[in-house]
Amino acid sequence: MPPRVDNTPLDLDLFTLLVIVFLAALVTCLATGLGALPFLFVKDLSERWEAWMEGAAGGMMGAASVYLVLEGLTYDGGEMEILEVALGLMVGVLFFLIAGRWLGEHEDFDVGGLRETGGLAALLIVGAMTIHSLPEGVAVGVGFGVANPEIGQGLAFGSAISAAIAFHNIPEGLAISVELRSKEVLVRKCAFWAVVRSVPQPLAAPFAAWLAWIFVPLLPAGMGFAAGAMLALVALELGPNAYKRVGGVQTVVSGFVGAGLMAGLSVLITRIG
Repeated sequence: MPPRVDNTPLDLDLFTLLVIVFLAALVTCLATGLGALPFLFVKDLSERWEAWMEGAAGGMMGAASVYLVLEGLTYDGGEMEILEVALGLMVGVLFFLIAGRWLGEHEDFDVGGLRETGGLAALLIVGAMTIHSLPEGVAVGVGFGVANPEIGQGLAFGSAISAAIAFHNIPEGLAISVELRSKEVLVRKCAFWAVVRSVPQPLAAPFAAWLAWIFVPLLPAGMGFAAGAMLALVALELGPNAYKRVGGVQTVVSGFVGAGLMAGLSVLITRIG
């Protein structure tokens, strides 16, 4: 917890502040593409490895969802977080179900050839992770735009949030790349879609900095929404796909491997921070 400071804006004009916020969030966005780098050294994947990668991606996103829920529940110590996060979770699951049904009924719908090369699961994973990135962009904006005991102290605190989210985005980019590579999507396209997944961050951050007093109460629900969408993806797409290929035991093991990787990276990031 930073020391107490007056709840006053930064000593910057609004335009300069918004430019700084946008550039900081842009760095967090581009950092996601680094998650595809390991696949420069991995070419062909057997069906067994594809299933393991799918299970690991599910484990990583499951762990990220749990992290989001916990963050939402303890965001500012209020009494409404449980209700807000629970509501966000339900809406996130419902959104995923509706989106999945719509995409299933519109087989001609595609974005940049992603569905054609990676299938419906590839399109859904990018969509779910894109939704997930919106609260992170809001957090960057809030960190820069508000100075109070709970949320931060100007540029220093905003910079710290940006650095933490940038590091956090790398394993999330890896999670996307793991799934897309299992569908034989090219590495450069994996990196591209990983970055696209984080585009909401530089778009949302400036607005959040400007309207921080509106976005702060909505963050727990937003985190729950993203977590619900990702958990639905894991439960309805990634898990069943891996199970069909390698069975329950290996699916569970690969899921735990992915969750452990995400947890280990999160611990490392926390220590660095």
